[in-house]
Amino acid sequence: MALLPSLSSCQLHRHIGSKAGVRSLSQAAGASCHATVSILETANLRTGYHARPSFSIHRQQRLVGLGGRNLLCRASTDTEESSTSNNVASSTSEDVKIKKTMAGLDALLGIQEDDKSKKASTSAAASQSSDPPTSISVSSEAMSKIAEAEAQRLTRGDANKATGVKTDIEDQFQKIIDKARKLADEQSTKKGQGSAELEQAALRQEFEALLQTISKSPDVLDKDDIKRLKDAVFGPMTFWVTETKPIQEAERTGLLIRGNLRDDRDKIFKLVCEKVKELFGDKYEVLMVEDIVTEDETPPPPSASAKAGPRVAFQIIPAAQALPPQTDGWKQAAAFALSLLLIASCVQLALAANITKLPKETLDWFANPANLESDQLPPGLETWDPTAYFNTAVPILSSILGINLAHEIGHRIAAGIKGVKLGPSYFVPNFQIGSFGAITPFTSLVKDRKTLWDVAAAGPLAGGAMSLTLLVMGLLGSDPASVPAEALVPVPTPLFQGSLLLGTITRLALGEEALRGSEVLVSPLAIAGWCGLVTTALNMLPVGSLDGGRMIQAAFGRQAQALSSFFTYVGLGLGLLGSSLALPFGLYVIICQRTAEKYIQDSVSPAGDARQTATAIAVLTAILVLLPMAPELAEAWGIGPATPFF
Repeated sequence: MALLPSLSSCQLHRHIGSKAGVRSLSQAAGASCHATVSILETANLRTGYHARPSFSIHRQQRLVGLGGRNLLCRASTDTEESSTSNNVASSTSEDVKIKKTMAGLDALLGIQEDDKSKKASTSAAASQSSDPPTSISVSSEAMSKIAEAEAQRLTRGDANKATGVKTDIEDQFQKIIDKARKLADEQSTKKGQGSAELEQAALRQEFEALLQTISKSPDVLDKDDIKRLKDAVFGPMTFWVTETKPIQEAERTGLLIRGNLRDDRDKIFKLVCEKVKELFGDKYEVLMVEDIVTEDETPPPPSASAKAGPRVAFQIIPAAQALPPQTDGWKQAAAFALSLLLIASCVQLALAANITKLPKETLDWFANPANLESDQLPPGLETWDPTAYFNTAVPILSSILGINLAHEIGHRIAAGIKGVKLGPSYFVPNFQIGSFGAITPFTSLVKDRKTLWDVAAAGPLAGGAMSLTLLVMGLLGSDPASVPAEALVPVPTPLFQGSLLLGTITRLALGEEALRGSEVLVSPLAIAGWCGLVTTALNMLPVGSLDGGRMIQAAFGRQAQALSSFFTYVGLGLGLLGSSLALPFGLYVIICQRTAEKYIQDSVSPAGDARQTATAIAVLTAILVLLPMAPELAEAWGIGPATPFF
C-alpha cells in the first residue's frame, strides 16, 4: 500500500492567531494500480509574522492550499488492462484499493474511523491482499522548484544562503519519499509490522516539520531560538530576565526581553551581542532600548554594580528588519534627478541675484506681464555687454553648489570613520536660497548615540564653516573704494533685516552708513555665504530627522527631541524662524523629515556632556540666524529703512 499518496487525502488547517489558513492534500484516487505523486507549486509567496502552526485533520478536499503556496498532490492508481468481460470486477477491485489507501492514510496520520467504515476497510484489504505492490514516483523538477522558491523567500534573495537552505529542503523531501517507499514495500509484503508503525510516526513528524519549514516566515523568532537565548545569553550574573513578550510592530517583529542588570550596562550589552553572534551568526540583531515602565508597575531598584541611568530592555530582532530601508534603482534615479534640479535652482538664484545689472529698459519690459508672451527680444539687450553680469553670477553659482557638496562630504567622511553606511543624498531645491539641504538616510544600523551625533554634526560643521568663510571674505571684499563696482552686486538693505545674527555681522563689517540707503553693493561671495548659513541653520533646527533633530536625539534623548520638535513647528508656523522660508520649509519637514531616527543599536547610553554643550550652542546659533531682526532694532542700528513689525 502506498503511504505517501495517502498523505494527500487529508486537509491540514493551520491556525495563525485568529485567522485560519487551510492546508489540504488531494485525495489519493484514480483508475489503476500504479501510484504517481507529482508535487506542483503555484507561487504566491507571502511573508510576515506567523505563530508556530498547529494542525487539525479533516478528510474533505482534493486541492491543497499551503498558506499562500499551493502544493497540489495527486495520486492515481493504474491497474493493468482487464478484459472487457471483467469490467465490473475490475471496478469493484479499484474501489476496494481506494478504501485501502484511505485506511493507510488514517493509520499514518492517526485518524480514527467509525466502526462500520473500519470493518469495511479491513474486509476490503483482506480480499485484495494479492494485489501487486504500489510504486511511488516523484517529480524531481517540481520538488526542486519548491525548494528553490522557499529558499529565496526564507533568505530574502541572499544567493549565498539560499543554496544551503534549498539543499536542506530538498533533503527533507527526499528523506520523506524514501521512508514512504520503504514503508510501502514493508506493508505490501506484510513484513516488519512493528518497525513499520515506528516508521509511520517518524514519517508523520518529518512531514509536519517540512510543512512548518515551508510555511514559516523568515522573520519568525522560533521557540528553540528563544530557549537558547535564555539559557546561553542571559542569567543571574548578567541580566536577570523577568518578562519576555513578542514585538509585533508594523515594520518590526521580534522579542522584547525585560529584566534587571546585574553588571555594568555597556559590559552586559557587549556580552549579549557577542553571545547572540556566536549562537546565531547574522540571523539576529540585538538592540538595547530604554524600558518604559507603566504606572501600575513597580520596578525593583537597580543593582549596585549597574551604571546609574534608565532601566533597559533588549530587543532581539531578525537582522533584515533591524536594517533601514535599502537603496534600489528608482531611489538612485530620484537622487540624480534632484541633483539636476539643485543645479537648476542654483543657476536661477545666481541669475536672479544679478538682475539689477540688466538695462533699465529691459527691467521695465519684464515688469509688464503682457510682454512675457511676446516673441520679441527685450529692449536694451542689443548693445548690452553681459560680461560683468556673468562675472558675478558664476561665483554665486559655484559657491552655493560647493557649500551643499561640502555639507554632504562632511556627513560621509564621518560615516566612513564610524563605520556607518549612508544612502544617496536627496537634495531639496529652493529658488530663494538655492537649497533646503538634502535628505541623507542611513542604510545600516547606527551603533550608538555618539555615532549618530558625530555623523549628524559633521555635515553642518563642514557646510557652516565654508559658508561663514565665504561670508566674511565677501564682506571684507565689499568696499567700493577698493573694488570695482562691476565686481559687486547691488542688494536691497531690507534683506539684511531677515537675520538677527547675520544682519548684525553685516552691520559690523560694512558700517552704519553703507546700510542706511535702500541698497548696498556687496561681493557675490557674501551672498553665497549668507544663503549657505541660512541653509545650514534650517538643517540645524531640532526637529525630526534633520541634522539638528538627530543631534538633539543623540545628546538628550527622544523625549527632548519630541519637545523641541513641537516648539520648532510653532516657530515655523508663526513665521518666527526663517521669515518667508518658514512655511515651505515647515511643509517639507512634516512630509519628509518628521520622524526621529529609530535604527540605533544602543539608544540608551548617553552621548556625553561635551556633545550636549555643543548641541545647545549649535541650536541656539541656528535660531539666531533664522530669527528676523525687529524693526526697532534695525532702525536703531541703521540697517535699511524702518518698517513696522505688524
